[in-house]
Amino acid sequence: MSQPPRGREQEKGRGRKERGSEAIRTFLYPLFLDIKGKLCLVVGGGEVALRKTEALFKSGATKVKVVAPLLHPGFAKLGKKGIIKFSRREFRLSDLKGAEIVVCSTDSEKLNSLVGKAAAKNRALVNVVDRPALCNFIAPAVFRNGALTIAVSTGGACPALAKKIRLHLGKTYGGGFSRKVEALRRLRIKMLAPEPASVKQAAKQAYFRLLREI
Repeated sequence: MSQPPRGREQEKGRGRKERGSEAIRTFLYPLFLDIKGKLCLVVGGGEVALRKTEALFKSGATKVKVVAPLLHPGFAKLGKKGIIKFSRREFRLSDLKGAEIVVCSTDSEKLNSLVGKAAAKNRALVNVVDRPALCNFIAPAVFRNGALTIAVSTGGACPALAKKIRLHLGKTYGGGFSRKVEALRRLRIKMLAPEPASVKQAAKQAYFRLLREI
C-alpha cells in the first residue's frame, strides 16, 4: 500500500496545530460592558442561542433582535418581556445594521463565518459560539450574587473548566455573601460622603474590619 509523502503529512499536522493555537487567546482585556440601550443581535434559534439571549437580558440588555427560521420554545417566554424582536427567517447582511453586539450560534459553518466576518467589518462586538478565531470578544462563565459578579475565562482553551471554576465560586461566594457586599457598599458611601471626620473614620474602620473578616 502506498504511503503519503512524509512532508505532506507533516504539513497537515502543522496546519492542525496552528489552527488550534489560533483558537486559544491568553491575553484578553477583561471588562464589564453596559449594554443597556445597545442593539444586540442573536443569529440562531437553538438551545445555545437561547442561553446566550438569556445572558444578554441578565446583563441589562433592553434591545434584542433574534434572527432564525426556527426558534426554541424557550424564546416564547423571553418574548413576553416586550424588548425582543423576532425575525423568523434566514439571516441577511442588513440585519447587522445598527447592531453593536452580535452573537452567532448556528450549525452552519458557512453562516457562522459570514456573520463573524461581516459583524467585525461593521465594527460590532461579535461572538461566534465555539469559534474563537471569528470572535473579537469571548463570553466568560459568569457567577452572580447581588452586586457581585465574577467572570471566568480560559481564553477558549477549555470552557468546561471555566464553568467548573464558576460552580466552585458559587460555594464560596453564594448565599448571604451578597449582604456583605452591600454592607461594604454602604460603608464606602459614608467614607466618600461629605460627613464629619468622626463619621468617616468610624465607617472606614468598620469597612476594613469587614474586609478582614471576609
